[in-house]
Amino acid sequence: MKSPEVFVAGLHLRWDGVWQRPHHLLTRLAGQLPVIVVEEPYAAAVDHDEVRRAGNLSVIRPLRRRGWREPLIDAQAIATAHELVGSRRCGAWLYTPMMSELIDAFAAAPIVYDAMDDLANFDFAPRGMREREAALLARADVVFAGGRTLYENRRSYGAKVHCVPSGVEVTRFGADVGPHPLTAMLNAPVCAYVGVIDERLDYELIAALADAFPRGHVVLAGPVVKVDPALLPQRANVHYTGRLPYTALPSLLAGVDVALMPFAINRATASISPTKTLEYFAAGRPVVSTPIADVVADYGDIAYIANGSTAFVAAVKAALAVPLERIERGVAVAATHTWEAIFAKMWTELAR
Repeated sequence: MKSPEVFVAGLHLRWDGVWQRPHHLLTRLAGQLPVIVVEEPYAAAVDHDEVRRAGNLSVIRPLRRRGWREPLIDAQAIATAHELVGSRRCGAWLYTPMMSELIDAFAAAPIVYDAMDDLANFDFAPRGMREREAALLARADVVFAGGRTLYENRRSYGAKVHCVPSGVEVTRFGADVGPHPLTAMLNAPVCAYVGVIDERLDYELIAALADAFPRGHVVLAGPVVKVDPALLPQRANVHYTGRLPYTALPSLLAGVDVALMPFAINRATASISPTKTLEYFAAGRPVVSTPIADVVADYGDIAYIANGSTAFVAAVKAALAVPLERIERGVAVAATHTWEAIFAKMWTELAR
């Protein structure tokens, strides 16, 4: 197999949305060779493709009158990608099996599947995603699983499957910065969750936490997705920031007393391995999480783990008096899981 000269990446997330695993890895991949990212379609009045370029990375945004509907990649988007690829040998790097058409469209080699979530378990997952993922797992040359549980559920596809959990930008989140205005103005204790606000969160638990600290505050920093805003806890001490720039997160966390992972225990969270865990650790924040399998297995001796509202509130109270040694262990663990090290491991597997 000849080495690719360019990668085409199929992405289920928005490139200008919350900065997650694909953003970190694809920008680093673009440091090695050109990367063309194809997003899922957006609603628009006229069908056309918007192309954004940043150095070695290009993003194709399909704007369609049909909006976000299947097929999630169509002939027009593939044609636009072909114009950018030209005659170069092309590899495929997929985050969703719903864009497997890119493989045949470019006779792609190698085929890389980076499984960051069990997308078929999420609300509003496209039809047939589970079957399409099975086909992609069988066809891929290399499979990266973004956490323990994801890996265990895919390891039967052989030695090509590698467990590669996400990393953290230690220098960014560990920087000595002042608190963000959003948290600096709040009375302690300030508890905060940073990430997408969707079906994976336990909203009864969040409401109970806010009620347990009527003079404190709960901050939910991120966009509301796939959840009726009317169902979100409404309290004077519960604050919704909307999506914040990735660069603002260290200063937001600088004004936080306890970092939260208030996930519901449901099918959407059964296989998650939250990237934010290491970001919280690197920022020197105590972490309280519900019993997410990967968090318990990897960080159960550092994070405070609690099941149910009563236990979660008690864990937050314990975290407010966290010993320095526990914070230092979190910082040390984060330092060994940099995105540079994660990508280097993946690049080495590709080279093989």
